[in-house]
Amino acid sequence: MSPATPALHPSREALDDLEVLRRGLYGPDAGMRPLAVPAPMAAAALEAGALVVEDAEGVPVARVEDLRAVERDGTDGLAGAGAAPEDAHPAPVLVTGRPVWLSEPSSRPFQHLHLRAPEPLAADRVVLVEGLADIPSPVPDGARLLVLASTALDGPTAGNDVVRAASAGALAAPGARVVVVPLPPDAPDRRAALLTTLGVDPARQPRPDRRAAEQTLAIVEGHRPRGVVVLLTGLSGSGKSTVARAVATRLVEEGTPVTLLDGDLVRRHLTAGLGFSAADRRTNVLRLGWVAAEVAHHGGIAICSPIAPEDATREQVRALADGRGARFVLVHVATPLEECERRDRKGLYAAARRGDIPDFTGVSAPYDVPDHPDLRLDTTGRDLDECADQVLAALVAARSGEGDRA
Repeated sequence: MSPATPALHPSREALDDLEVLRRGLYGPDAGMRPLAVPAPMAAAALEAGALVVEDAEGVPVARVEDLRAVERDGTDGLAGAGAAPEDAHPAPVLVTGRPVWLSEPSSRPFQHLHLRAPEPLAADRVVLVEGLADIPSPVPDGARLLVLASTALDGPTAGNDVVRAASAGALAAPGARVVVVPLPPDAPDRRAALLTTLGVDPARQPRPDRRAAEQTLAIVEGHRPRGVVVLLTGLSGSGKSTVARAVATRLVEEGTPVTLLDGDLVRRHLTAGLGFSAADRRTNVLRLGWVAAEVAHHGGIAICSPIAPEDATREQVRALADGRGARFVLVHVATPLEECERRDRKGLYAAARRGDIPDFTGVSAPYDVPDHPDLRLDTTGRDLDECADQVLAALVAARSGEGDRA
C-alpha cells in the first residue's frame, strides 16, 4: 500500500503566490516557489512523493508532484537539517515540485475584480497601486488601476482597504477599471515577472500622493473601530480573573460591549473535553486567543485571563490578533507566588506540593515571566478599582493607536 499523501495548510502569502502562478500571471515559464513544511509532514510527503495543498477552509487547491526538498539557497537537500538544538522543534523543510491544479480556492472579498488570465494592459492608462498612497486623486478617466493586494475574509484588512479605496476612486472616473492581483509581499522577482507579463513599466508610474493617502486612510480608519484582545496572564490566585471581571464590568457600565473569555463557562463550552495537561492547556489558550481575535477583528473588545504559562503560546495569541488586524495588550498579573498561595481557598497549592496535582504552574511546572508586557500589575494589597483603571488605560491606549509597538 502506498503511503497517504499529507495535506498542508500554508500561509495566506503562499496560497496567494500559488493562485497568481495558477492564472499564468508570472509568465509561461514560472515555477513553484518552495513551501515551508513541518519536518514530520515533509518526511511523510517526500516518502509519498506528493503533497496536497489546502486553503484555510480545507479546499484542496493543488497537488504538488515530483516532490523534492531544497535548501534555502535553492539547491537540493533537507533545509535546515541540524540547525535546531535537540530540545527544539525541528526547522521546517522547504519543498517544491510540479503543481497539479485541483479545486478553485474558497471565495474571497473582491474576487470579481481578480485578474484570472494574462491580459496586456494599456501602458499609458495603467496606475500601479500597492498601497493607499498610490491611488491618484482624482482617478484619471479611463484609468486601469492595477492593485497588488491580498484580499481576505479572514485576515488583515489592509488589502481590502486598498481595493475598496481604489474602487471608490474608479467609480468617479468614467471608463476607469480596477483589477486585482494578490501578489505576496517581499517578492521582487515575482513582482517583476508579473509586471512584465502584463506589460507594465513601473518606472512610468506617478509619484505617490502622500496627502491624498493620509486623507484616504483617515476615512478608512474612521469607519472602523479598533478591536482589542487583552490577555491577562499570571499564576493561579494572582487576581487576573478578578481584575478581568472588574474591567469587563466597567466597560459594560460605560456602554461598551465586551466579551469575557474566562472561567467555567469557557471550560463547559469552548474548551469542553480538554484536561489540564501541558498540551491541553496550550490548546485552551490558543482557542481563547482565536475567538478573541475574531471578536476584535470586528471592532470588539475581548478579555481573556488564563494562566498561559508559556511565552511561546502567548506570542501565538499575539500573532492571531495581529493576523486579524486587532490590537493586542499583554497584562502580566505579577502577584508573587507566596501571596497567591496565601489566597488559595481551594487548597490547590497545598495539594500540588503534596504531589496530588501534577504539573501545577509555579510549583511543579514552570511559568515564563513575560519580558516586555504592556502592563505589569502586582495586585498585592491593591484596590481592585485601581488595578482595573490601569488595565483600562492600557486598553484605551491600544485602541487609540498609542500603544503601537515600533
